[in-house]
Amino acid sequence: MPAPVLLFHGLGRTGLSMLPMARALRRAGFEPHVVDYPSRKHAIGALVDDVVAPRVEAVLATADRVHFVTHSLGGVLVRAFAAGRADAGRPLPDGSRAVMLAPPHAGSEVADALGDRLPFRTTLGPALSELGTGDASVPAALGPVRGVEAGVIAGTRALVPFGRLFGGPHDGLVSVASAHAPDGLADRAVVPKTHALMMMSPLVIGLTIRFLETGRFAAPSGA
Repeated sequence: MPAPVLLFHGLGRTGLSMLPMARALRRAGFEPHVVDYPSRKHAIGALVDDVVAPRVEAVLATADRVHFVTHSLGGVLVRAFAAGRADAGRPLPDGSRAVMLAPPHAGSEVADALGDRLPFRTTLGPALSELGTGDASVPAALGPVRGVEAGVIAGTRALVPFGRLFGGPHDGLVSVASAHAPDGLADRAVVPKTHALMMMSPLVIGLTIRFLETGRFAAPSGA
């Protein structure tokens, strides 16, 4: 039976953004399920409880493990869900893996700059202000990654004018340092890709499939 993979898009996006990844996963022998969820309508905690949890439990009713591929906010949701399950003594089944593309695990400086501005708060919803780097940052308070074997791919190419907000390499919205911040990651990778289009990159897709198959981004020695 093909291993199921749940795909979670980022803030303000739709499941359409994850379709190229889903098609490649199916060709690689996985069973992808794109989750199109209302990222702009609810806070992070509500999205974890009302979107992630029921979809995972539904998959695990018929499968012995579950994988994830996430973009941006989606990675924070899966990290929070997996941590909560682990803390409750119910970690995800052994062999469950997650590839997180450009997740703001330590928050985003862009969220700091835009989160209190009414047009952006109205358009992107309550999760935006929760993704900052300050004391109210939800992802920064989650602690080490636990409950799932996770790898993070961060980008270093920017197409949006927020470069002055960052003190190091970034993809326009999330810094490499933030994406790679948590302890407990199984592997980390950096690619010359932008935040908005990372999930459609053949390079990123290939790295994602390799991690789901092997638990590492690098090819095995001699491969």
